[in-house]
Amino acid sequence: MIEPSILINELALICYVVAAICYGVSLVLLAPKAPSNASGNTSLLFWARVALVSAILLQLAATGAWCVLTHLSPFASKYGTLAVMAWTLAILLLLFDLRLNLRALGAAALPIIILFLVWGLLNTNSPLAKNKMIETQIVSLHVMTIVAGIALFVLAFACACLYLLQNRLLKARRVAGPFRLLPPLATLDRAAYLSVAYGLPLLTLGLALGVAYIIHLSTSPLLWLEDPHNLAAFITWFLYAFYLLARLAFGWRGIRLQYVLVAGLPFLLILYLLPSPTHHFPQ
Repeated sequence: MIEPSILINELALICYVVAAICYGVSLVLLAPKAPSNASGNTSLLFWARVALVSAILLQLAATGAWCVLTHLSPFASKYGTLAVMAWTLAILLLLFDLRLNLRALGAAALPIIILFLVWGLLNTNSPLAKNKMIETQIVSLHVMTIVAGIALFVLAFACACLYLLQNRLLKARRVAGPFRLLPPLATLDRAAYLSVAYGLPLLTLGLALGVAYIIHLSTSPLLWLEDPHNLAAFITWFLYAFYLLARLAFGWRGIRLQYVLVAGLPFLLILYLLPSPTHHFPQ
């Protein structure tokens, strides 16, 4: 019943792979002293963005097909949730690329997008949650804001990795070839900061909606405290809140802040993988 959605997402996956290759190759061929035609390499970057936009539109169609055929939210299965995560991350990547011209971020983030979508496609046979609870607007908003927040944190992670790489190359005086096109440290730092500055309010809203809904439904108002998934979510929130506090209040700059963002990725994975009694929606 959901085969059209799967097929369209598989086409989107191909487009993401093409975009990743084009971003990576353009990074190499546009490097100083590269023995190739500059205008041709610029067109390669253009096709990278075309492939990225195509994948985003295909995923939009796939999500629409899912909703029409199943009459369920995409968040009713692991497949749908992971596909939406990849789609959200791709949209944010496109916006950052167009706004800041972060070609290197495209090369770094697209493998993560591909990983999320492949992960989703491997879970196409996961059970569907047909409980009416997940169809409510507050639950959909709860999940969507958290997904968007996590996507922004993943971009912050990618920016932090590029920052640490660029910083190491500069200190070793080994900036050459494609590494000459890595964004300046200040640009990467700003992109990472903007990702967290927008991501943390989204995560905060998502957590607040989830807690309010659990308290409203449960006879035990503190039931959410017994869920390790929820505890991991609040630890993650404190980690990124600490990043903003350290930057804005304590004046931290440079490598220390980037290590905080790199440390955030394992917490994001734990947040998704931990079992959760308050996030089961039996039929």
